[in-house]
Amino acid sequence: MDKPKQKSRYPGIRAFEQEERDLFFGREHEANELFSMVKVRPLTVLFSKSGIGKTSLLNAGLIPRLEEDFFRPVKIRLQDTTHSPAYTFKKILTPFLQKEYLKQNAGCTPEKASLWQFLRACKFVKGDVEMTPVLIFDQFEEFFNHEPADRDELVELLSDLVGERLPYTEQEVFRSIPRRERTDEQLDWHTPIRARILFSIRADQVSQLDELKIRIPTVLHDRFHLKPLNQQTAATAILEPALKEDPAFETPPFRYDAVALEEMLDTLSNKLREIESFQLQLLCQHVEQQVKQRYANQNA
Repeated sequence: MDKPKQKSRYPGIRAFEQEERDLFFGREHEANELFSMVKVRPLTVLFSKSGIGKTSLLNAGLIPRLEEDFFRPVKIRLQDTTHSPAYTFKKILTPFLQKEYLKQNAGCTPEKASLWQFLRACKFVKGDVEMTPVLIFDQFEEFFNHEPADRDELVELLSDLVGERLPYTEQEVFRSIPRRERTDEQLDWHTPIRARILFSIRADQVSQLDELKIRIPTVLHDRFHLKPLNQQTAATAILEPALKEDPAFETPPFRYDAVALEEMLDTLSNKLREIESFQLQLLCQHVEQQVKQRYANQNA
C-alpha cells in the first residue's frame, strides 16, 4: 500500500489551498477586512501586483470565513477561451442546479436557459439553511481574453445581480400573470437573486474593468488593494508554520535562528521594506527541504 504523500509547511510556487488554512499566516487582518466587505457589498474588486498572494487570500483566508457564516463560495476561472464565459459559468454551477425547478418556471432545458434563469434554479443549502452564493472570479483578467460578443451574456447577468433586479424578460413574464393567479413558487422565482460577487484581478489589468462601467456603473466603487507583507507579518508567515506539529508533515517542527530570520527578511525586502508572498514561500520551502535533508542524514 502506498504511503500517503507528506505535506509541506510552505506551498512554494503554488497558492495555498482551502485545507491549508492552518498554515496561512500573516494575512489575518486582510482576510477579515475582505470578508467584511464581501458580506455587505454586492460587488468587491480585489487587486494587487502579481505574486502578492490574491489566490492564497481567497482560498485560505476568505473562503473558510464565508463557509462559516452561511455563504456558499463558488470559484470561477474563465481561462479557457475555447468555451464562452456563459458555458463555463453553467458548467461550474451545474452541481447546484435543480433541473425540475428550472423546467417548471422557465420551461426550458439547462442548455437553453439564460444565465439568470440557470442561477435562479440553483439551490445553495447547508442542511436546512439556504446560503447566499458568492461568485468568486479568480484571475478575472482572463475574462477579457474572450471575444466581446462572448462576454455579453455574463456581463448582463452580473449587471442584474449587482443591481438586485429582475432581467427585463422576467419582468415581462411576471407582469403577464394576473395578480390573483400568482403562486408562491412564481413569486419566489421572480424575486431578484441575492448574491455576492468578487473579482480578483492583477493591478495592471484593473483598467480593463472600465469596459464594464456602462452596464455595471459601480464596478470600481468597492476595491480592496492587497499590498505586500511588512516585515512583522512576514516573520509570522515564516515562523508559525514551522512550529506546527503533525506527523503528516515532511519534517518535525523546527525553529529559525534569530540571525537567520533577520537575514531572510532583509533579503526578501524591497526598498520600502515590503515582502512579496511568492518570494517568501519559495525561500521558506527551500529552508524546509534543507531541514528535511538534515533530519534524513541524522537518521540514516
